[in-house]
Parts: sequence; C-alpha cells; structure tokens
Amino acid sequence: MFRSEGFQKYFKNFSWLFVERILRLALILGTTIVVSRYLGAERLGQLNYAMAIVSIGAVFVAMGTNEVISRDLVRHPERRNELLGTGFAMNVTGAVVLNIVVLSYGLLKGLDTLMLLLLMITAAGELFRWGTLIELFFISQVKGRISAKVGVAATLVSSGFKLLLVYQHAPILWFAGAYVFDCLISTVLFTIAYRLNKHHLRKWRPSLRMFKYLLVQSWPMLVYAFALQAQLKIDQVMIFDLLRSSLGEKAANAEVGQYSVAVKMIEAIAFLPVIIQLSLGPAIARARVQDIDLYRQRITNQYRLMFLLYLVTSLPLYFIAEPLVVWLYGPEFRMAGHLLALFAVRLVFSYMGVAKGSFIVNEGLFRFSLVAAVVGASVNIGLNWFLIPTMGSNGAIWATLVSFFVSVYLMDLTTARTRVNFKMLTEGIFTFWKIRTVR
Repeated sequence: MFRSEGFQKYFKNFSWLFVERILRLALILGTTIVVSRYLGAERLGQLNYAMAIVSIGAVFVAMGTNEVISRDLVRHPERRNELLGTGFAMNVTGAVVLNIVVLSYGLLKGLDTLMLLLLMITAAGELFRWGTLIELFFISQVKGRISAKVGVAATLVSSGFKLLLVYQHAPILWFAGAYVFDCLISTVLFTIAYRLNKHHLRKWRPSLRMFKYLLVQSWPMLVYAFALQAQLKIDQVMIFDLLRSSLGEKAANAEVGQYSVAVKMIEAIAFLPVIIQLSLGPAIARARVQDIDLYRQRITNQYRLMFLLYLVTSLPLYFIAEPLVVWLYGPEFRMAGHLLALFAVRLVFSYMGVAKGSFIVNEGLFRFSLVAAVVGASVNIGLNWFLIPTMGSNGAIWATLVSFFVSVYLMDLTTARTRVNFKMLTEGIFTFWKIRTVR
C-alpha cells in the first residue's frame, strides 16, 4: 500500500502542506514578536481588539461554504466554475455586509475615531479573502505543492512588509492596513498560480441555484464555525468592553495586548495534535468498518497519545512561560507570560478536542458537535461576564478552560451514542502509559 502511486501522491501532497505550515508558522511568529515589541501592549491591544471583532464576523463572509465547496470540487469536478463563481459572489457579498455591520457596531459602541478606523481598515481586508477558493481548488486536485509555494511566498512578502513598517516607525493604522495587504497579496498570488495552470477566472459562473444549494448544505457548518470562533476570540472583545469603564481605555487596551500575546504563543503549538490526528485518522476509519473493538482501542490509544503530548508540551511551558515571553517580547509583556502559563493548562482540552474529531466524523455526529460548540460558546460568554470584571484577563482564561471542559468532555454524557466516547476519553487520560499495548 505504501508503495502505491495513489499513496505516494497523497503523501507528497500532505508533506508539502505540512512543511508550508511549519515555515509559515515560524515566519508569522517571528514577525509577530517584532511587531509586538514595537507597538507595545496598549497599541497591540487596540489592533487585536479590532481584529478579534472582524475575525468573529468574518465567519459569515464565506457563510460556512468552504467545506462544501472543497468536497464538491472532488465529487463533481464538472461543476468547478459554477462552484467557484458562486463562492466568489458569496464571499464578496458577505464581505460588503460585514463592513457595514462592523461600522454600525463601532458607532453604536461609541468607539473613538482611531478604534473605528482600525475596525474599518481590518474589515476591508475581507473583501480580498476570496483567494482561499483557489487554494481549495488546488488542494482538491491534490496539488498541495502549489498551495504551499503560494502560501510561503505570500507570508514572506507580508512579513517583509510588516518589518518595513517597524523599520519606518509607522503608525498603528498601517499595521491594520498590513492585514488588508496580507489578504490582497495572497489572493493575487493564488490568481497568478491559477492562470499559470491554464485556468481562467472569467469562466467562473455564479448561479442562484448553486447559491441556494450551498446555503442549505453549509448552514450547520456556519453555526458551528461561528460558535467555535466566538469561543476562541470573544475573550479579547469582552476584556476591553468590560474593563474600560473601571480601568480606563488605556489600561483595558494594554490588558487585551497582554492577552493576545499569550494567545499567539499558544497557537504556535496548536498544530501538533492536528498532525497526529491526520496521521492516525485513516487507520481509525478503516478499523470502524472492519472491527468495532479495534476501532475503539485505536481511538482510546489516540487519546492516550494526545494526553502524553499534553504532558510533554504543557508541563515545561507552564514553568518557563514567563521567562520565555520576557526573553522574546521584552519585560513589558511579563504579564503575558503569566497568562501563557494558565493557557498551558487549557491545552489538554484543545488536544482532546482535536482527537475527538475522529470519533465525531466516523460516527456522523455532526449535529451533536454543532450543539456542543454552541453550548461551549454560551458558557464561555456567560462566565466572561462574571469573571472578567473581577479577575481581568485571568478570568477570561478560566472561562475558556471551563467552557472547553463542558463542550469537549461533559457534553458526551448527554447522549447514549457519545457516552462511549466519554469512557474512552477518560480511560485514555488515566491510562496514558499503556499507549504501546494497542495493535
């Protein structure tokens, strides 16, 4: 099997995407450190507040259709131009609506002129995000090499632009503009790659029929993506909104800046469980068809591996978080080091949530996954209202920790079909040393 032409094709595709992920992650993290040191906690907080609001609303730009388009590009290649054309129309329309909503939000909140400009400039970047459709096309054609090269090239150009802004001592509005540049350069490069591979944008044909089809197919993914994005990003919005009246806008912005640095650091290692899940996923899927006992053993073993990964990454991070952040970002961000140590505790549910994806997919429990995400987001927002005013950004982390505990772990107790996963997950955590016993 491993020598077959098909396996080699998909393995090379995966390898290109993996290498691209590592290179882009290193470039983005390095650039983020330089930009953060230059802006300082307060201005970084202003920028990240705007980006958090836009990122939550940006879920509605693609309307959850990316997964459906990606799937149908493989199943129905003859519909390519209709799929991509309709996806393009939906993306641009969604981006225009997002800009109107963001402007209205800023005016209703009474944000100052600078914050309003940051919001509007950042939201404008979503008008150029439709290049992701071309990336979906290349991935569906098992041409990860092209996507990887374009992704790395775009990140190199984007990182160079941000470093130039730091060198020129540019004002903060330029860094919001850098996000627009990120989206634009990525789409331009993907468009060039699309043309070089003998494809033409002018052949894209949006249709009302495809629009209705995509909406019907994608609405569960839209709700799920919004709930998940809210759970991940709402903290940065609520920290500022709930603290500015008591601490003042400057201190509230600084608090968001500290929190965002910790978030960026924790995101730097978030890809590790994804790689493991992608590697073990095919074997788990085959076992589901062939042997249900072996299937459950493999899922349990995956949970053991994820918990072991959690111990290996989070325990050292917990103890070195503060000196590491001070070394990378400077003494001004010492508080972010303390927050990063708390984030390290939360990783256990992040890792288990990724591993749980194998069970959800193989059992077809997508509706349950949607409900769990909505419950998790609701718990997170509710706890934020109580904890942030008294505990600041520490309260936001504890709210996130509890919400992931509920959505990833406790929700499995609510249905008969998921209680078996609750047992496997629990067993995986408490018997992680038995990882080698599964065939």
